[in-house]
Amino acid sequence: MLKGSERAILRAAATVAVEHHERYDGTGYPRGLAGEEIHIYGRIVAIADVFDALSFDRVYKSAWPTDEIRALFEKERGRHFDPELTDYFLDNFEEFCAIRERLR
Repeated sequence: MLKGSERAILRAAATVAVEHHERYDGTGYPRGLAGEEIHIYGRIVAIADVFDALSFDRVYKSAWPTDEIRALFEKERGRHFDPELTDYFLDNFEEFCAIRERLR
């Protein structure tokens, strides 16, 4: 539905929807893409999605402590997440956390 749109933003959304669960090491889904085979949109949203999921309570789990979130990204750098994007994220982690706090 999204990928057939004439609107660029909806085609970008289609890419994100399909690729944000791919993992940098190729163990993700749905297609098992690895590294830069995963569109930059998918690699960025993978980081944002996990940060959001871990930062806020869900009906099935409580939010994680900030230090544990950071540790997960450090551990998953180059495995789940693009290492270069992860470095950028971690170098600016406090700013992302400040944005998160404004949303609470």
